[in-house]
Amino acid sequence: MARPDLRALTDDGLVQLANAGLVKRALREVAAGQGPALAEAEDGTVEARFADGTVTRLGPGRPPGEASCTCPASGMCRHRVALVVAYRAAAVADGPAQPAAPAAVAWDPGSLDGAAFEAGLGGAAAAELRRLLAGGITVGLERGAVPAARLPTATVRFLVPDAVGYARCDCAAGGGCAHVALAIRAFRAAGGAAEIRLGGAAPAGAEAGPAEEGLAEAADRVVAGLLEAGVVSGPEAHDAALVRLRRVAERRGATQILLAEADLAGQLAAYAGRHAAYDAAVVLALATELLGRVRGGEAALGVGQPYETAMGRTRLVSLGARLLARGRGASARVALADTDTGALLALERDFAPGEAEVDFVGSLPGRLLGSGLSVSGTGQGQILTSVARRRADGLLALGRGAQGRTALLPRDARVTVPAPLAARDVPSILRRLAERPPAFLRPRDRLEAFHVFPVDAVLGQAWAPGAQTWQAAVELPEAGGTLHLARAYDPAAPHALDALAGACSGRWGPVRQVAGPVRIADGALVCDPWSVSVDRLVVPDLAAPDGAGHPIPPAPDLGPATLLDEAAALLANALHAGRRAFAANARAGGADLVARLAAAGHPATAARLSAFLAAALAPPGAEPDPFARAALWVAAMRDDSGPAEG
Repeated sequence: MARPDLRALTDDGLVQLANAGLVKRALREVAAGQGPALAEAEDGTVEARFADGTVTRLGPGRPPGEASCTCPASGMCRHRVALVVAYRAAAVADGPAQPAAPAAVAWDPGSLDGAAFEAGLGGAAAAELRRLLAGGITVGLERGAVPAARLPTATVRFLVPDAVGYARCDCAAGGGCAHVALAIRAFRAAGGAAEIRLGGAAPAGAEAGPAEEGLAEAADRVVAGLLEAGVVSGPEAHDAALVRLRRVAERRGATQILLAEADLAGQLAAYAGRHAAYDAAVVLALATELLGRVRGGEAALGVGQPYETAMGRTRLVSLGARLLARGRGASARVALADTDTGALLALERDFAPGEAEVDFVGSLPGRLLGSGLSVSGTGQGQILTSVARRRADGLLALGRGAQGRTALLPRDARVTVPAPLAARDVPSILRRLAERPPAFLRPRDRLEAFHVFPVDAVLGQAWAPGAQTWQAAVELPEAGGTLHLARAYDPAAPHALDALAGACSGRWGPVRQVAGPVRIADGALVCDPWSVSVDRLVVPDLAAPDGAGHPIPPAPDLGPATLLDEAAALLANALHAGRRAFAANARAGGADLVARLAAAGHPATAARLSAFLAAALAPPGAEPDPFARAALWVAAMRDDSGPAEG
């Protein structure tokens, strides 16, 4: 049998080309002796004849999806899957006379003939490749037996060594696309690096060209308007500057700027509408992000990244959900993972109570995120969809295609996902977080630093009444280290903390997995648990009261806000209030804060904040550079305080 590609295709790889149901059926039928009769020609063509008269033929060097089949189904039908399973079984049955199946060892897709692959691309795919390379694109690489390349809006996995036809992409094309070509280029050019930027122009820190200067001018104008008039002046005072920024960003293809601008416009609208979604700290973060990205090079701008990409048929498994109170309303966000590629997407929606609604909070789990998709069902299950679109920041949108649909199914208590979504130890995650650039330069991600951790034992839990925060610690297996858990009370999920306490006390069996976003706090890795896997899946925010009660010992209250937090609050107030109203505040408390920063060992922060305060008290029309220097510095220091300032 001369088809090493078919023998090297694992069950998991076959699932990615088809689906788990078809693979399980084929395995069962072949094991029971009900598989097809096989014939193999000298050129490697494989023919499978089935008892129902169906004939499936797979040409030499072709992946199973390109086999011809006399059944009416298109794509990966059960006959194409059964051909592969039967061929592998026959190779094993033939014994030592056949060459051994290729071992599952690491290999480099950079060795593939990328030039020949690109020459075979269709017109639209070739144009997309040229466009992405012209703008520049950053690609993350994972090496191993099944190498993967992670692009901003697609993930490519190479399922079989040295066979480009088995490269699977989670875009709508599924393979044979510009993303596969970029993945091959990235592996070839990376030289062992975990990330590489292809095409485009200058990296972060390089001298800006005319296009970047135009963006910088537009972003500076937005921030200058906020400093002068404040958020309190209403959206109309800032519309012209935001529209100009949006148009310049659209012409440049600066996707990350477009995402930040949309969020900033949303914050201004929320304040004008007296909506609880408004947060002065978020406005500061967005203004800082705009200032940082236009000074950070093309990668920070997101030049060349598609704003949105259609996905192929995909199975997305929930890793948990969060409900957040927003004034009288609430927002719901569900974390959904493609267990094949490890891509992580967020499905979210805001909800408002009806005029006469009595139990709004109690109704949240039953509210709909999309057609037929309740918050509770989606947050504790999985969806199969062929009409999904993936935004550059990981936001998922579900449409209604002419032949597509989305189905909701239950999920198992535990889930298997690939790295880096699956985290095996605490030190490696700490290193990865510490080595990141500041948030205002990183690609936007609705579910940043979200991981699934295996758990060996719960070390203990406690309750901080002053901060209204539940805390716990778990030990990871195989000396993976200690992971701390922390969750603050939120009125939109009143039973979440009790559910976490019950899960960690062993009420529903031992804790086996925890999933959620992580951060570094006082040198420790802290996870906000969106789900806990015991004998069943526990999604704390969707938990119903069980009436049992789970007493938790008290913990020390958290300390007061840091001086850097105070500096950030001062800068946020400058954007919120506008120059005239802020000037009085700056005179009253600004100098004292600068003095305390200097005395506490933050001379660089004190100097930047002092320069900004001096500019804020100057006559109107000053440039926003002093604010930019202070805001970018404070944001970077709060992101990672690093060594003492010199």
